[in-house]
Amino acid sequence: MSQIQLIQAALRLLAELGVREICVAAGARNAPILTALLHSQNIKLWNFFEERSAAFFALGRIQATSRPVAVLTTSGTAAAELLPAIIESHYQSLPLIAFTADRPKSFRGTGAPQSIEQAHLFTPYAAVAWDLDLTSSVPTAPPVNLDSPLHLNLCLEEPLATNVPGIDFDSPPIQPHPKPSLSLPDLSSFFTAPRPIVLAAGLSPAEATQITPLLLSLNAPILAEATSNLWSISHLAHLLYPSSEKLLRTLAPSHVLRIGAVPTSRWWRDLEDQPDIPVINLSRTPFPGLARRQNVTLHPWSSLASLRPTPCQAPLPFHPSPTDFTAHPRAEPALLHSIQKLFTPGSQVFLGNSLPIREFNDIASPLPPKITFHANRGANGIDGLISTWLGLSANPSITDSWLVLGDLSALYDLAAPWILPQLPVARRFLVIVNNGGGKIFSRVPSLATLPNPARAFIENHHSLSFKPFADLWNLSHTLIHDPSQLPALLTYAPGTHLIELQPDPEQTEAHWAASP
Repeated sequence: MSQIQLIQAALRLLAELGVREICVAAGARNAPILTALLHSQNIKLWNFFEERSAAFFALGRIQATSRPVAVLTTSGTAAAELLPAIIESHYQSLPLIAFTADRPKSFRGTGAPQSIEQAHLFTPYAAVAWDLDLTSSVPTAPPVNLDSPLHLNLCLEEPLATNVPGIDFDSPPIQPHPKPSLSLPDLSSFFTAPRPIVLAAGLSPAEATQITPLLLSLNAPILAEATSNLWSISHLAHLLYPSSEKLLRTLAPSHVLRIGAVPTSRWWRDLEDQPDIPVINLSRTPFPGLARRQNVTLHPWSSLASLRPTPCQAPLPFHPSPTDFTAHPRAEPALLHSIQKLFTPGSQVFLGNSLPIREFNDIASPLPPKITFHANRGANGIDGLISTWLGLSANPSITDSWLVLGDLSALYDLAAPWILPQLPVARRFLVIVNNGGGKIFSRVPSLATLPNPARAFIENHHSLSFKPFADLWNLSHTLIHDPSQLPALLTYAPGTHLIELQPDPEQTEAHWAASP
């Protein structure tokens, strides 16, 4: 097989997998693949100079389109830069495809430049890995389930072809493996439990719509995180409660039905030591979210259609009063509460891990229709958040897109705005909560007695401003100290606007002290 035939066969494999977008971080070794892609039809290419941003952007595109997206890299450590996003896609059960160019197999283990052990580089996170060279048989796409990352490694000999004909990516997608017979959740104990609750998190808008009839039938209280996308569904309002730590402790639930992603709450983690509380998981991902085995069951999302629930008769014994933000208006939660008031119908909101997503969960309340929330909660990391958000916001139908994240999360992803000139015009708000470090660690109970020098290391204290970051990428920059400054944001023209929130640390501490 010639180099041209190998490249075209690899592209046909991607087309059969359903790939219609590829993020390209170009170099010498993948130049032949790039020329073939430039000569191909029905494929969208995104140009990146840096692989890590490319991979997280691809993750956002998968979240936006529900289709596999590939990331093309050259050889060596360029391929290794994909690992964080591959891990994230593994735990989100999303089909991110690592498409890596490689030097010949004979170079492996020699220390030759840009030659690393790329074959099976992403084990155990990639469900399938193809390692192909000119001696390989022409690959055809086997029926795989596109619910995890894949790896396609292509070894190319010199001289490298410089003008490779492309293909038409408009191919019918392959048929997935038939799913095994489903085990239906046994909800009988949940129906009759004295204090059952539903924990909801990490649902796509489509999944939130699918689960609504079941939730209405159950008639059980739903502690819904912002990312559950249930707060915009008006006929669920009488069952919805913020997923706050205080409320969870007050309710002392006897049984838990977890739907969607693993919850963010500390209370969920503490379930590890409470095996007497049965936990039923109904999720698109194959992870129960708890390490304990006793009284924990996991059922696939596809079993939802066969469920015929019996209504629970378990009204909440406690109705939480709304949080008062007037006493400390410049506290971090108060500023985020004011940000939430700016979301208009059709807004897309991405929440950063660490404090922002937890604070939004605490202030969750009924919202206008068609406001959608998203997050990277697979590995719970803060890497690549700006890039993922930009990938998610790249649909032409999006008019207002928001990202709310912490300062350290933003520093992790400073190369992300490179892609902005390639995106459709929209109004994008990059909201960075600059509280001088990783303040979530001050709220971790086990670290309460940490000495101050150690705390400074863990929290990474700093006095940085994000205006130079905005200037580097030609973004507008607004510094916000007070909620009265926020309504003006809705007058901003389309473009990307960096909003730097600087909460008052004393008011923030006073707010948390009043609302433990």
